Amino acid sequence: MIALLFLVLWLGVCGYALWRGAQPERFVAVIFLAAVPAGAAAYSTGLRWRGIEMGLFGVDMTMLVLLLIIAMKANRYWPIAMAAMQVFQVVGHLLKLADPRMLPLLYWISNVVWAYPMLILLLLGTVRHHNRVKRLGAEPSWSNSSPPPD
Repeated sequence: MIALLFLVLWLGVCGYALWRGAQPERFVAVIFLAAVPAGAAAYSTGLRWRGIEMGLFGVDMTMLVLLLIIAMKANRYWPIAMAAMQVFQVVGHLLKLADPRMLPLLYWISNVVWAYPMLILLLLGTVRHHNRVKRLGAEPSWSNSSPPPD
C-alpha cells in the first residue's frame, strides 16, 4: 500500500511539475523521474538494508549534487529546503557506514521517509509558481536571469 501511494504521488507530482512548472520545477521533476527507477535498480536485494546500500548511496549523492546546483541558481526558495532534505537522506547512508550495527529499519526509514516531503515540496513550489504567473505574469526562473520581455 505504501509503495502504491508513493507511485501515485511520484507520478502525479512529477507530471504536474512538468506540465505547470518552469525550468527549476521541471528539472527537479526529471531528477525524481530518473532517480526512483535508478534507485530501484541499484537496490541490493540480498542485504535488505543490513549493510550500506552503495547503489542507493550513489543515486542519492548524484541527486544531492543536482539539487544543490538548482538551489544555488534557481530564483526560488523551495529548492533550498529540498536540497536540505536530500542532505538528511545522504547522512542516513553515512550513519550506516559509521555504525554498521544500525537497525535495518532505521536505515530504511532514513532513506525512504524524505522522498514524501520532497515530493510535496515540489508540488507546493509548482502550485505557487503557477499561481504567481497567473497573477503577475512571467517571472525569471534563475537568479541571474533577466526579467522576461513584455
